[in-house]
Amino acid sequence: MAETIQNKEVPAEVKRGRPLLLGLLCISSFVLFGFISILFLLSVFYSGWIRDVINQYTTHEGYTKLQILFITMSGFILHGSAFAGVIQMWRLKRSGYYIFSIASLIISLYDLFQHTIPFSYTAIYIALVILFGIFYRKMK
Repeated sequence: MAETIQNKEVPAEVKRGRPLLLGLLCISSFVLFGFISILFLLSVFYSGWIRDVINQYTTHEGYTKLQILFITMSGFILHGSAFAGVIQMWRLKRSGYYIFSIASLIISLYDLFQHTIPFSYTAIYIALVILFGIFYRKMK
């Protein structure tokens, strides 16, 4: 009887999963960046119509189809990169945080220089970078 107690192996350290708040942040970021990426992708195909609407309702100089295409492609690439970064952070990879942070900060800088975009939108991107940064040590 004493032998069976001594021969039992102590279980290895229990591997802990992602924290709950990190999981919630990732899911909400999946929805946010996935939806925005899909909208930017759709707007690439309708850049001519978007140009017509913008030129009709704005008072300053007109935009060309190429300018609208550049803006929408840039938005798709940046939001798609942020989405890819969130996928990596879901897998607890530090490289995902770097990808997400760079894309989000570029989007934030663009938003800050556009005077028509409210600061609250920029604050959301900056807050997400800070909140994901809290869990940086949990990533590998």
